[in-house]
Amino acid sequence: MLATALLAAACGGGGGSGAQGKAAPVADVPRTSAPAPAPRKIVIVVDKKKTETMTTGTTVQQVLDQAKIPLGPHDLVAPPRDRPAGEVIKVVRLLSAPVTKVVKVAAPTVRKKSSSVAPFSEKELRKGRPGLKIVQTAYVRRKGKKVKTVISEKVKRKPVARILAVGPQSAGGGSAARLNWQGLAKCESNNNPKAVNPAGYYGLYQFSMASWASVGGKGRPSDASAGEQTYRAQLLYNKVNGRWQGQWPNCGRFLFS
Repeated sequence: MLATALLAAACGGGGGSGAQGKAAPVADVPRTSAPAPAPRKIVIVVDKKKTETMTTGTTVQQVLDQAKIPLGPHDLVAPPRDRPAGEVIKVVRLLSAPVTKVVKVAAPTVRKKSSSVAPFSEKELRKGRPGLKIVQTAYVRRKGKKVKTVISEKVKRKPVARILAVGPQSAGGGSAARLNWQGLAKCESNNNPKAVNPAGYYGLYQFSMASWASVGGKGRPSDASAGEQTYRAQLLYNKVNGRWQGQWPNCGRFLFS
């Protein structure tokens, strides 16, 4: 009987409610980790040179790190480094921090034909307004040289076109149109509308600046078209009432040959 009792005590028998009756602790169940992302192909373009890489990175920076592409302090990356990587990553190597400036964009000029404007003349119908754009520049290395280049442009304000009404580009000078203007031009300038005499005479008919301005000419006569020069020479002839001797004393006689 005593031996039986000792054996029962040694084996925890009796089912008492004390410390000897507690159940053994159950071990923790192992946690399952999220599966690693599958490798995918991404195109990386560095200074317009394209490469392809297989990566498990999720952000742009992770992809570049896995591809062993280091970034300089000023390099431009698109998308930004901390953003999710798409199918293409673009890197532009910069040797300096970008400089941003606001630059004016010249207003274009639109010319519209108008019969109400004098021949070879212009009338402003609307003033133009220059546009503005935001330009970023930086130094980059190209063919082994450090060069300044535009890295981005953004329109801030579109330009407003200047509109000009333009008169006819051919017109007769009344009865003066029937004279031999080709003969006069051959004598005065050898038919060269760009001819310039150092003494201060210009174009086909060797206008002085004063005589040219007196018949509505703008700028230098030699910069005007041959048609405009002939038109204004005819106006000049009419203005002086045919007294050609004061304008073309040496060659005027060819008007009547």
